[in-house]
Amino acid sequence: MKKSLILSTIMLMGAVPALAGVDIHETTSPQYLYNGGYSSEAIKLIQYNKAYANGEDFRAEEAARVNNKPFISKFLDYLDPSRDDGKFFLRDLELSTPTYEDL
Repeated sequence: MKKSLILSTIMLMGAVPALAGVDIHETTSPQYLYNGGYSSEAIKLIQYNKAYANGEDFRAEEAARVNNKPFISKFLDYLDPSRDDGKFFLRDLELSTPTYEDL
């Protein structure tokens, strides 16, 4: 009885390190999310949200591209609010006077 108890505790001690823990930084990495079955858009939203929470300028080049759109494209965005204007996650969440960008 004593031998089997000692042998089973030794075997259990060898199996414990196999139960590795996962930290929060690993669970929000794109590769981990992709392997978890998330879509590419969901992964992009999670990365944008992480960067926004950390105060990083994650989409500076996309913001510059959106601001350099021709006038006709900006006018069509004004007329049709359902068009994708490329400003997703680029808007500042500040209370101000309403504009056409709030549509």
